[in-house]
Amino acid sequence: MTPSRTAAPRPLVYGHRGARADEPENTLRSFRHAHRVGAEGVELDVRVSRDGHLVVIHDATVDRTTDGTGEVAALSLAELRELDAGGGERIPTLGEALDAFPGLVQVEIKAPEAVAALAESDRRDPLPPRVVLTSFHAEMLDHAARLLPRVERGLITAHPTEELPARAAEVKATWVCPELRPELTAGLVERCHAQGLRVDAWPAADPERLARCVALGADAVTTDHPALIDDWLRAV
Repeated sequence: MTPSRTAAPRPLVYGHRGARADEPENTLRSFRHAHRVGAEGVELDVRVSRDGHLVVIHDATVDRTTDGTGEVAALSLAELRELDAGGGERIPTLGEALDAFPGLVQVEIKAPEAVAALAESDRRDPLPPRVVLTSFHAEMLDHAARLLPRVERGLITAHPTEELPARAAEVKATWVCPELRPELTAGLVERCHAQGLRVDAWPAADPERLARCVALGADAVTTDHPALIDDWLRAV
């Protein structure tokens, strides 16, 4: 009898900026849709308004994702609220986003001043354990490690190299979020696991790339298409 092949474990699914392929990115509607279609987590981006509020938006300006113009840091929360972020959606605060999505949340720090704002917010209303603070910038994570030591951290990189586990250790990260490039090998994933790191590979943009993430042993994938992941997994 031919032994049956053991199926690879299903990775956790993080919806990129919610369910970006289906709804306006980084909006409450996008986060709620990601939850409805079965995503265990979402990835979102935080910046700080002129008057110190943590707001969920990717770019430094509002130009691409809203009907307004100008830098996020130069606009008050009230001014940001007036903008249409797609389909009548408004730019949410971090607190609103956390209320809208009950699962895991990767909070990507897009501006240095957001670290202190996160620490101040955490003092008033502690971030739940389901939150992981992430960044491409090690210095931001190092700052977060000092101001919010109890909150998990994840190092994002578009250039996964053999130094990734060591770089993650420097900022006391528990996650690494590498881009799916040829340099991301099963051996590198194994070394991350050996160091106690979980691996979230991105982007799981189609069945082929998703299959590669699974074959590498990634613990999670981040995708614009959370509604399609289970169908893609069955297909591959």
